[in-house]
Amino acid sequence: MPNKRTYDTLVLEGGSLRCAFTAGVLDAFAAIGYNPFRRCFAVSAGAMALTSFLSGQRKHFIDVATDVAEDGKFIRLMSAWSEEGVMNLAHLFDHVRRHRPLDLEAAAFNARRSHIRFVTTDFETGKPLYLNPVSGDWLRILWASATLPLVTRGKIKVDGKWMFDGGISDALPLDAAIQAGGKNILMVRTRPSGAHYEQGWMDVFATYWYKESPAIVDLYENGHHRYNHVVDRLLTGGEGRVKWREIAPLKPLRSEGFRVQKEDLLADYHHGLARALDWLSGDEGE
Repeated sequence: MPNKRTYDTLVLEGGSLRCAFTAGVLDAFAAIGYNPFRRCFAVSAGAMALTSFLSGQRKHFIDVATDVAEDGKFIRLMSAWSEEGVMNLAHLFDHVRRHRPLDLEAAAFNARRSHIRFVTTDFETGKPLYLNPVSGDWLRILWASATLPLVTRGKIKVDGKWMFDGGISDALPLDAAIQAGGKNILMVRTRPSGAHYEQGWMDVFATYWYKESPAIVDLYENGHHRYNHVVDRLLTGGEGRVKWREIAPLKPLRSEGFRVQKEDLLADYHHGLARALDWLSGDEGE
């Protein structure tokens, strides 16, 4: 495997509040000034964690996550059929704007020499889109990357195009990273290495809800197969001259689902810190 300083590409899996783990990994990197990455791909809440990393605001993600987990306005099961859905992203971004603003100028400055892409999904075609937040509306692209049908508002318009969560079309953008020139890729996961996921009730319901859109139906019918295929590829460690490595939780994270408490988020965040420090110190036997 490559020396840790030769990793040129960072890929961040999404996973909503499970990205407390990702925030822990990135805060460990920030604490020691580790950032050799020339390109970064971030999915869903992973894009917000990456923004905090690029802005130099350590603990920003976990502070925001614990704030909204406690205030009772971000996750509301009784709001499932409202415009904002179970997870109220409008409230989340309003909280960030009012109480914990992101330093987007610093993020853009620190990203100026990197290929930064946030993954979203085209609502018309179902294809993944890889958007450059530096040259666009950073916050709106961030919002689009995390907008999950049936869970949040559903879709967001960016530059005249409707889009939603990139995790539906490309949850583990390994091929996109390779096509962008990545040779030594570090993938930060929010599920344990090798763990598959199966089609859930929400996926089944979505195939009915979007039955007039075959492209979207295909994402929900077959997305788990595509995801599991990449999970298995990651276990190989590379293909040809392209090498990769995962930093993944050792067990399923506590910040899963819609009943997440502050202590769950903090546990996953500290697990991410520990896993990153173990990886950096070579304790995983690289």
